[in-house]
Amino acid sequence: MWQGTRFIELEMNHDFGIIYLKKLMKEGKNEMSNQTKYLELLMFIKENSPQSLEKEIDSIESNFYKYLINQGYIQGAKVQEYMSGAMIYGNSVFLTEKGELFLQELIGNSKPIRMTSKNKYNQMKILLERIEDGDRNLLRPNYRVRENDHLDLLHNMIDEDLVKGISLKYASNKPHLYFSDNIRITEEGYEIMDNEYKEKDNSSMVFNIYDGDFKGAQIGGNNVQYNNYDNVKNELDEYLAKLSKEEQEEATQIVEVINSQELNKVGKLSKFTNFLETHPKLVELTGKMLVWGMTLNNK
Repeated sequence: MWQGTRFIELEMNHDFGIIYLKKLMKEGKNEMSNQTKYLELLMFIKENSPQSLEKEIDSIESNFYKYLINQGYIQGAKVQEYMSGAMIYGNSVFLTEKGELFLQELIGNSKPIRMTSKNKYNQMKILLERIEDGDRNLLRPNYRVRENDHLDLLHNMIDEDLVKGISLKYASNKPHLYFSDNIRITEEGYEIMDNEYKEKDNSSMVFNIYDGDFKGAQIGGNNVQYNNYDNVKNELDEYLAKLSKEEQEEATQIVEVINSQELNKVGKLSKFTNFLETHPKLVELTGKMLVWGMTLNNK
């Protein structure tokens, strides 16, 4: 009996958690909408100040204006409510210094998002959450997302099978969304919704070479030293075998310089500049061979 009761309790807590998270998401969306409205009203005051103001407003705008006045963002304005609606008026209405700072903050928050890999991932998550919440006005971009970037998100969402039952087509160069009766988020879509963006491993090969003196030269990623000289040499031999006879002769001279004890290798290689420019794979392989060869000598 206890186990059954405990199971029901856990299930209820789980459902409550989902409801609470959705409530927070809705509040977040409302906050975005509020910021947009504050920005609109403050820009209106700024563009028309310091002139007299007398304008009919609805009850929703009335609350927004009251907040801006009470916070000291607008000077010289009053809101009067009547049975038929409300009105904002004043002889000389303008933004205060505090209001200007708040406006600049809102403008910064309203700038379009740069669609980096991380931002793209997070915006895809928001788009999928909108679908889960039953939003069908999906051509409306996410907050602060450019229209073209939002269309790219929709294309990727459909092409990558993150959701089923939605198709995007164009008619007269305008996008149109079509919905089936069975719209569902796929397993791949839920993977994005339930997981945070993973930063890419930016570890890279580091070459420390000083003025052509290769003593102490190191190659490594994440402080790990690599010695892959033999593998590169084998790959280089295979590459040389595919070259024409004339190319092999010049490429062999380059390899001989790399393998020599000559300290001024850079100077010796300079006469092969044109050849190296047209053979980037040779540059890659000899470069690796050069540095790994030095790490061998320093052991």
